[in-house]
Amino acid sequence: MVQPSIGVVLVQLGTPDAPEPQAVRRFLREFLSDRRVVDLPRWFWLPLLHGVILPKRSPRSAALYRKIWREDGLSPLLHHSQAVTAGVTAQLGATIRVALAMRYGQPGLAEILHTMTDAGIQRILIVPLFPQYSCATNATITDAVCAAFVQRRFQPALRFAPPFASDPGYIAALADTIRAARGKNPPRHWLFSFHGLPQRFVDQGDPYADQCAETARLLAKELHLEEDQWRLGYQSRFGREPWLLPDTARLLRELPNQGVDELAVVCPGFAADCLETLEEIAVQGEEIFRQAGGRRFLYLPCLNDAPSWIDALGVIVRRELAGWLEEM
Repeated sequence: MVQPSIGVVLVQLGTPDAPEPQAVRRFLREFLSDRRVVDLPRWFWLPLLHGVILPKRSPRSAALYRKIWREDGLSPLLHHSQAVTAGVTAQLGATIRVALAMRYGQPGLAEILHTMTDAGIQRILIVPLFPQYSCATNATITDAVCAAFVQRRFQPALRFAPPFASDPGYIAALADTIRAARGKNPPRHWLFSFHGLPQRFVDQGDPYADQCAETARLLAKELHLEEDQWRLGYQSRFGREPWLLPDTARLLRELPNQGVDELAVVCPGFAADCLETLEEIAVQGEEIFRQAGGRRFLYLPCLNDAPSWIDALGVIVRRELAGWLEEM
């Protein structure tokens, strides 16, 4: 059997282990304790998190997770991410070990990295599965990877794949997935909804908003949409400080009054469907739109484990392994 000499770690944000309050609480505690995600003063934030937010939000979120949880016991995000990992593994062959890790939850990032180095792997490529860069996603993965080796005697050679917001393969895979799901008579108007971010983060130099706008522009072009047919929004707002605008929920309320009674919604910033897409957009979003007078609402699934996405990701991985592959 060939011993892998290179490791590739595909990293997703994470998911609770189960749609139950305690499991959701563990996940949210780890996620919301990260300074990259919430950078408020600890003396203010931690008492609020543990005393108010976690006790109230965990049961509510668990109930929402139960609506989207798969019958096989996996969350949609974990199911699709595992399938993508298997697909990339098949493309790269036996000399490269490919593994899936979660920044928060299981399988843990540090555990995956330690398993690889303990097996003798000396070169590891980290691939965050976030098309657009943000300090709250990509940067926190870098933090966690470096922290995993702080007390280890051996430290491997590390590479971090950059975001792929404008990668032609990613854009083409998005368009292919959308075409396959939209049917023969799709709505004329489209909304590209990305996860939100505090406006302050962008003001301080985070390139996330610019990269979201570039993805939306390229995707609209690939789908042959006119400028008046599509718009961009940001969802999942949390807290009271200003977040990126326009707000997706507000757009869904306002569009019917602007003559848009048929709408297709896509979430290009999510590589796999999850709570924020399947419940927040496909369920709550449709309800908001219809209550405001909308007549037809079409949610288009994320890339998930589409063959075109696995192919595109394989190309990205091989590109980022340039030099290492040639030395094998």
